[in-house]
This record gives sequence, C-alpha cells and structure tokens, in this order.
Amino acid sequence: MSRTYEQLNEQQSNEPTTESSPTANLPTPTQQQLTANSDDGWTDTAAEMDSQFIRGTLLKFADWRWTKGKDGIEVEKGTQLVALETAAAWVKWWDNKPVRPYVKREPGKKLPDREELGDLDESLWQLGPDDEPRDPWRNTRFVYLLDPVSCEMLTFSTSSSGGRSAVVNLADQIKRMRELGRANALPVVELGAAPMPTKFGLKSKPVFKIVKWFSGGNENGGGPKEIAPPSLQEEMNDDIPFSL
Repeated sequence: MSRTYEQLNEQQSNEPTTESSPTANLPTPTQQQLTANSDDGWTDTAAEMDSQFIRGTLLKFADWRWTKGKDGIEVEKGTQLVALETAAAWVKWWDNKPVRPYVKREPGKKLPDREELGDLDESLWQLGPDDEPRDPWRNTRFVYLLDPVSCEMLTFSTSSSGGRSAVVNLADQIKRMRELGRANALPVVELGAAPMPTKFGLKSKPVFKIVKWFSGGNENGGGPKEIAPPSLQEEMNDDIPFSL
C-alpha cells in the first residue's frame, strides 16, 4: 500500500531515537547521499542508471489510470512521488519499438526541428492505429520520480500533447518556485487525471499536483527538508515599488 509523505513523516517522528532502536541512525528515505569514502560499489553501479533515458520502473498514463512496469500494475490513487528531473528527446519508433539513439535536448538549448531528423517521405512511414501513415519521430518528455518510501526510481515517458503539457506545467511551477529564492526546491507531486477535450471526444490527461516542497539537500550531507511555499507578497513582488 502506498504511503504519503505525511504518513512517512508521522511514522519517523513516532520512532524511538535511542541507540537501541534499529532505525535511530538511518537516513530518511529521500536522503540518498553516501559517505565520501564509500567503496562498496553501490555508487558506481547506481551511476549506470543516470545515463539511461528510462530509469527504474516505467510509469504510464492512459484512460484515467496510472500504471507501472511491464505488467501494468495500477498505481494507487493519491500516490505521492518526488519529481527529481526531466528530459526531452525525439524518439524514433519502428515496429512499435523505440530505436536508439534518441536525439536529446542539450542543456540550455531547444530540441532540433523535426525537419532536421530526416525520414520526411510519408510514403515510407508505417501505418498508425487509424491506418494512416504515422510519423516515426515522436516529441517525447521524460520525468524522473522517486518513491519516498521505497526509494524506487520511476520514469514517466510521454509523447502525447496532454502528457507534454502536464510536464511543461510542472516545470513552470518549479521554475517560479526557484526564482523566489528556493534554488534547490523539489516538489512532491500527487498523480492525478483531468478531462481533455479532443476531436475524438472527451479524453483524459495526466496531472502532477504539487502537494508540498522539499529542499534538495546540501553539500554537508544534510537530507531534504520541507520548505514553506512562497507568501503572497513574494509572488506579487510587493517589495518592488511601481513607477508612475
């Protein structure tokens, strides 16, 4: 059963802190820093995941439902995850499979235009579900999420307009939060869904609802801590006088 951050924090606050407690000296589930002199191999092995587009378990959204893994296990309603990172890429699909390498967005730059990728002859495209030629290149977004209880990494991958919109909206909120003096802010998001009108009728789209914010830790090994949302004055920039 999935637990939220509030349930997790309540559990930790009720745990004994004496030396006899087996959990007294354990880090919080989101505290991923290891000791600097650690040579047990876990850090180097975990780094192998950082170079992959799909990290951990694949998270999907369709028909109002969130699922994960190859077996399509349904994700419990109200599940909360930490949104760590995002990435964008053009992904080529052929025979219903992604073809490597992906054309990724470089830091500080935009994705290349579709025309730069080639494969422009529609007569050579494979047919889609509507029996019409389908562009093999898909504008794709990836969101890397952390389960705060198990520390399981999940990757949400989407090339739909509704999915990309959800990622852009989340990124905009994170950007504005960091511009308000919270440079390392990381959101805890609740997975949700919302209606989306389309030419095929009413469909659904994914929603990342931010429920709270945490700092991203610090160089001294301190784990993430909950931070307060911005005040109305901060959001409105009331400390900056208007000129007439």
